[in-house]
Amino acid sequence: MKQNNIRRFVIGLLAILFAFPVLNAQEKVITEYLQMYSQGKMAEVRTALPDLLVEYPNDPGVKLLLAVVLEDAEKAVEIYKEIVQKFPESEWADDAYWRLLQYYAVKGDVDKAEYELINFRKRYPTSEFLAASTDVVRTARSIANARLKHVEQNLKKEEETKPTKPEIKDKVVKEEPKSKEEFTNKSTSYSLQVGIYSTEEAAEVEKEKFLKKRLRTSIEEKTVNGVKKYAVVIGNYSSMESAEAAKKIIQQQCECEPIIYQK
Repeated sequence: MKQNNIRRFVIGLLAILFAFPVLNAQEKVITEYLQMYSQGKMAEVRTALPDLLVEYPNDPGVKLLLAVVLEDAEKAVEIYKEIVQKFPESEWADDAYWRLLQYYAVKGDVDKAEYELINFRKRYPTSEFLAASTDVVRTARSIANARLKHVEQNLKKEEETKPTKPEIKDKVVKEEPKSKEEFTNKSTSYSLQVGIYSTEEAAEVEKEKFLKKRLRTSIEEKTVNGVKKYAVVIGNYSSMESAEAAKKIIQQQCECEPIIYQK
């Protein structure tokens, strides 16, 4: 019984010893291909990948190699996450984490990059990629802050240079609507007055509102109690009946009480 146990122990030990050269050779191959990738030799790496995936389908180093040559960044990120989660003790795990941080930083997701950098420091405090990761995330934050400041400055500049609308005073000077009898035997041209102002600038502002609604609008000078005013008028109707019909429609659009007057 003891002899069997000893035999099993020896066989297991030999298997481990023989496996070390294989693992070291495999890691060396992956490292060489990663160096080729960094030198821009993409074609050579892609050519070797199919055989490596067949021979080492679950190897984290081969998975990392596949991720770095993928043109689809989203798929590559999923592989990096898989390496970190499933093979945290692998020598390729911190490399995968570093590439994840690069992705978040380049994408502009700085909050995520900073959060993952904290985790990276905790999990791999001696990683050779830690310094580079810190620099990348710090640079991403600096760029994000600069962009935000630029946007804020532009908005402030736009506000400062935006033309101010003239102050509208004396919004409407009430005038009593004329009776139908006052229009009898006079001109057959009628309009709707929707506002009257002390300044022509204020009247122009109101006029533009109705022009945007595609209503025929103009400004006419009027004298009220001996003072010159500027009336905003809509339409040019040939009868009192048509003016009254138009008044009901305009009343809904201007939320005011249009005054029918004879031109």
